Amino acid sequence: MFAGSVFAYLFFHINIFTDTESVNILSDNANISALKFYQAIYSTGMFIIPPFILAYLVHHSVFGYLFLDRKVPLQSYILASITIIAALPMINFLAEINSHLQLPDFLSGMESWMRTSENQAKSITEKFLVMNSASDLFLNLILIAVIPALGEELLFRGVIQRIFAKMTNNIHWGIVITAFLFAALHMQFFGLLPRMAMGIVFGYLLIWTKSLWVPIVAHMMNNGLAVLSAYFIQKGNLSHEVEVVGTNNHFGFLGLLSCLLVFLLMFGFYRSRKA
Repeated sequence: MFAGSVFAYLFFHINIFTDTESVNILSDNANISALKFYQAIYSTGMFIIPPFILAYLVHHSVFGYLFLDRKVPLQSYILASITIIAALPMINFLAEINSHLQLPDFLSGMESWMRTSENQAKSITEKFLVMNSASDLFLNLILIAVIPALGEELLFRGVIQRIFAKMTNNIHWGIVITAFLFAALHMQFFGLLPRMAMGIVFGYLLIWTKSLWVPIVAHMMNNGLAVLSAYFIQKGNLSHEVEVVGTNNHFGFLGLLSCLLVFLLMFGFYRSRKA
């Protein structure tokens, strides 16, 4: 955070401690470019660097500890990418189910807070995804697809999943607990189910390929498709309908079919898993 603050001042002449409106993304005067830059620095320091430091401290091989030293056939990356594409209606289907979540009356205050947080997160995402040029698209692909895919997989699948698998002495519990924490980190509670489902997919991709590069590529594909679809929707080259395919009101059967396809594709990884 300190590094991000210093660089924001050097490159954008913004003091985040005094120019509060410039760094408040919910403000009409927010400097989106500076915020994106700050987010990139923050995410790198928060998610990418710590796993390497931890691996260096506790293991003789940094890349070995983080599952970055295994060579994986090209078809594994292709199959992982196909799995993510096949999962898009499933993600929408689970998001639709999740959106109808209602807590008991005595937790109405918490539910109100969750919905407010969800709306704020949606507003932030929409502002970040405004793209007027190919350079904006490239920048968002780096910020939203590449950096989170590297950082979140290094931290969650590379480190936290290992810790919880060892703690519970069960790799499946390790995957599920890590997937829940991965979903909860985003603070978008009405998107918890789809993110948790993707976290489980990423977890098993690591276990069955023994390489963190496979879930990194899958995660990058998932986030990258979201950025690309937003870009082409804004350009008028893609219909808004693609964002809701798989929901009950928009070909809901595709959501169920997607679940089946993802299961079959993941079973393919299970059958070809390395010893």
